[in-house]
Amino acid sequence: MPGTDRVEIRTLKVGRFCVVDEEAYKILSISKSKPGKHGSAKARLSLESIFTGKKIS
Repeated sequence: MPGTDRVEIRTLKVGRFCVVDEEAYKILSISKSKPGKHGSAKARLSLESIFTGKKIS
């Protein structure tokens, strides 16, 4: 999409907007886990579409 940039998850903040699969979403919450014995760090986002109001995580 023109006008969009790729960013790292750690730079996102609650209340800001992001584009996933060419649809705009507002970030409702972010949970992050630390890297552990069996893998790398992971992040989970809760998002709400600004056009339809549909929530995804």
